Amino acid sequence: MNKKFIIFKIAFFISIAIFSQTTQTIKVIVPNKADEVYITGNQESLGNWTPNRIKLEKISDFERAIEVSLTFPAEFKFTRGSWSSEGIIAFPDNPNLKIQSPAEDISNFTVKTWSDNLDTRALGLDYDIQYVDSKLMKTKRMLKISLPQNYNPSKKYPVIYVTDAQSDNFDVVKSYVHALSRKQYTVIPESIVVGVYQQQRNDDFYATRTGQFFTEFLTQELIPFVDAKYNTSGFNLMVGHSNGAEYNHIMMLREDNPFRGFICLSTYLRENDKNKDRLADFFKNYQGKNIYYFIANGLQDPPSRYKAGGVIDSIYQKNTNTKIVFANKDFKANHQTIVTEGLLDGLKFIYQDYANIDNYPTIIDLDKNYITNIKTNYGINEGFTFEMIEAYYNDIISRKSKNEWEYLIGFIENNGLWFGRGLDQVNIGNGYYNMGFYPETISSFNKAIDDIENIEQLVFYANIEKPINSYIHEGKIKECISFLERGRAALSKEYYLGLTYHIAKVSLQNKLSVKEGKQALAYCKANFNKNRFFNQDDLKKLEELI
Repeated sequence: MNKKFIIFKIAFFISIAIFSQTTQTIKVIVPNKADEVYITGNQESLGNWTPNRIKLEKISDFERAIEVSLTFPAEFKFTRGSWSSEGIIAFPDNPNLKIQSPAEDISNFTVKTWSDNLDTRALGLDYDIQYVDSKLMKTKRMLKISLPQNYNPSKKYPVIYVTDAQSDNFDVVKSYVHALSRKQYTVIPESIVVGVYQQQRNDDFYATRTGQFFTEFLTQELIPFVDAKYNTSGFNLMVGHSNGAEYNHIMMLREDNPFRGFICLSTYLRENDKNKDRLADFFKNYQGKNIYYFIANGLQDPPSRYKAGGVIDSIYQKNTNTKIVFANKDFKANHQTIVTEGLLDGLKFIYQDYANIDNYPTIIDLDKNYITNIKTNYGINEGFTFEMIEAYYNDIISRKSKNEWEYLIGFIENNGLWFGRGLDQVNIGNGYYNMGFYPETISSFNKAIDDIENIEQLVFYANIEKPINSYIHEGKIKECISFLERGRAALSKEYYLGLTYHIAKVSLQNKLSVKEGKQALAYCKANFNKNRFFNQDDLKKLEELI
């Protein structure tokens, strides 16, 4: 047989297999009982990509199906009647579904959610997805948005924008921000994190082809979209890695720059880059609101990258400006690990004026200036936390500054920093005692007895030595015994034995009110049981004093 004829026959039968029609049943599982589902694809039987022509039949609450004649290969998607309501099967790209031959299984498609009402939980995400319909870029741009855990629409938040959100960088930033802003750490304020998803990143960063208007998209569409949807403080931070870090410089130099902070991870600066002169001029002459500018260099990166930070640093040192808070730091990291290594220091640097008590030498300085400064620097209405004042407490006690201690007491009460209220009298008395102010200690512990319903009794008893020692220091033994008797009457029975022991001890050791002391000792011996306050040996020692 002629070889050409054989080849022709093989090609003919292959083409029949590919292009011949076969009736198939396509099934899909949908997320909602009420979903009306359409199929649209690359041939007439699939609607020729018209999203509302071919409707599937409802088989059960969550199953839809259709029998169609297909020509292979077939490509299609599911919708709820429009392209704005596209069924999401694979996130984030959600490519066309493809059937190459009749032998393929087409009964296991599952729509996780719909593009017009994304259920991020169904996608296994711990952040939101939003789309900006960009007129400038003539396309929809996807955003990943992570809100603070307890996001409050009435509270203002800084916004951290992360380019290259199609990479893991967004997840790293999100994780760092959530950890560092936890109440027990308060390294940075709670912040909204916005990831800018980019399919053609270099087009965006260098304003070519599809990214020609990327910068205008950021300033005129993206940021206004975020500001309108969330309660933002006006402090915007941009995190860029690699070419994204280089883009940060371009953005910073613009007159309409909407960012007050930049973290540049593994940046780049060409040898004859025109931005060198522009950077020098910017550093020298900028007079706007403070800009926080951090560069992180990976020493295992190519020299063209890790040396770029040093070049920019040298430009800044020749043109220092108090309005630009700048740092350049090297890390033992490569082009990828610089993200995790540099980001932590970068966030701490950008928010260096947040919860930084080193800026306020005394509690009075903190009280009078902190809230105003935080509002000025970061646009947020931030209050005080008890953790902020611990260092002031230690300093005040070490200097024995009674005036500042009493100021601190009022400050805590005015701001409700001790479990939503002011310090209790036991802790106030402890402060006086630690500074050696014994009359004030006595007064505070007596007030604690008067307010015993609001005092944790174990805390009162655990500190009972302080008022006892204060009474003894002041030579007021009888008054001390009266105080202990008052305490014994006010506290629960759990503490009766222990306070009776202290009455015996104060009386017999100081040889005053000996009769009361003996009676107290006899009670302790008669009612002794194992306790946290004293033991049999302690009683024997007191008995030897009689």
